[in-house]
Amino acid sequence: MLNQNQVESKLPEILRSHYGLQDFSLRFLREGGSRVYLVEGESGYLLKVIGSAFADTARQSVSVMRFLESRGFPVPKTLLTQSGEALLETSLDGELLLILLQEYIEGDEPDLEVRAPEAGDLVGRLHCLLEQYPDKLVSRGYDFFIGRYLDILRKKNYPGLSAYEELGRKLWQKVSGQPEGNCHGDLHRGNLLEAADGQIYLLDFDTVCYAPVMFDVMVMCDMTDYFRLNPEDIDRTGRVYEQFLSAYTQRRSLTAAEKQSFPDWVAIRHFQLQATIVETYGPDCIDTQFIDWQLHWLKSWLEATRA
Repeated sequence: MLNQNQVESKLPEILRSHYGLQDFSLRFLREGGSRVYLVEGESGYLLKVIGSAFADTARQSVSVMRFLESRGFPVPKTLLTQSGEALLETSLDGELLLILLQEYIEGDEPDLEVRAPEAGDLVGRLHCLLEQYPDKLVSRGYDFFIGRYLDILRKKNYPGLSAYEELGRKLWQKVSGQPEGNCHGDLHRGNLLEAADGQIYLLDFDTVCYAPVMFDVMVMCDMTDYFRLNPEDIDRTGRVYEQFLSAYTQRRSLTAAEKQSFPDWVAIRHFQLQATIVETYGPDCIDTQFIDWQLHWLKSWLEATRA
């Protein structure tokens, strides 16, 4: 596997020869599924260096973002190479690398308690546009949202497995049959960016999928703390959800069953997110005590929201 120094030594020449950039500096920002750099010069750009393991995800993400950009939706613009490529595929010591260069937009996460209606309008526009997206996205259902985590608990020989199995079954029964569509897939508040002029941009389309649309709505409006359930957060979530829907439903309708399923989707999100955390950091990143505590969180949440 290539190390950071190997990659960084090649990046200046890639930017010069393929993008025509001349006077710039590179600053490493973070590493996750890709290495991300800030390209500073006359203009600012965000540079992502993506390895082969995430190649298909990157291609799909860029395709969706380019589709949205072409329709005037507020996403960061993708800079094309001099030969017109949105995603540059190259290799270094025989390893495939994908290079993505986008405009850098300075801003902060918006205060959703203040800007929930604007967020609702934005997500409504997003879902309407994604209905027109021509390519097929990966489908997400029970196995992704519930089954992955149950499989992890089985492998860990978690003693309280039956309680999670029963809860997962009941939750999925409640949301089964809801309308599905092309979704962002990870529409948390951190993927919103409010620029200096007040424009809100939507970021990070690495998890686009075909799934129940209420999942996107819920993730955006969920104001609860993942580790500790506070009554104040339940109230905040209700207010944000109501304001969000006031604008979202002007763009796209939701059934009564969808609107009422919000608490169930919050609980399902915990199954889905727990599985993702374990897949990322390994099975030892959570222990029996934490798994027990999560079950307590879920039961407390469902009791509070159905009172």
